Amino acid sequence: MSNSQTKRTKTVVITAFFAAIIYLGIQAFRVPLPAGFGTPFVHFGHIFIMLAIICLGGKMATVAGVIGLLIFDLVNGYIHAIPNVFVSTVINCLLVGTAHAAMLRKANGNMKSEHKYAIFASVLYGISNTVIDFVWNLIQLMIVGNSFRVAFMTELTSIPATIINAVFTVIGIAVLYIPVITAYRRIIKG
Repeated sequence: MSNSQTKRTKTVVITAFFAAIIYLGIQAFRVPLPAGFGTPFVHFGHIFIMLAIICLGGKMATVAGVIGLLIFDLVNGYIHAIPNVFVSTVINCLLVGTAHAAMLRKANGNMKSEHKYAIFASVLYGISNTVIDFVWNLIQLMIVGNSFRVAFMTELTSIPATIINAVFTVIGIAVLYIPVITAYRRIIKG
């Protein structure tokens, strides 16, 4: 097997691994949060999606994120959430993956800079995810007949859960970046 085939095989296996831990990161640990709309909870899923973005880049992280999150939704009866999850995962992974790749080039191999940029990318992920969820849910509430004002106020009561998950993701990346990226690079080179 050539080096490029070996690297591709490792990438596919690691993508499948990330899909599995994204699913398990939500399935095994979730703390429900009160909200005016939806059933939000704190979980590890977004941390693992960010780690997939950091290790695999935006495109393969999109594959891992979509698979892991959609399996969770199917298994746990959140079928109604699939369109939002699909769209937000694709946008978040591609947007943050592109930004992170640019930041990595700027870091030029400096681990301290890479760590700082990974944290910044996770902040970008949290902001993007919060905005997408807010807008999606606002539109969804208006489609079912709520006025803009009622939909806006209802969504305001739900958005703290998304913000809590965003903060949780930033903290997780700050702690896990160096050990995870070091192990990933060792696996890819090995």
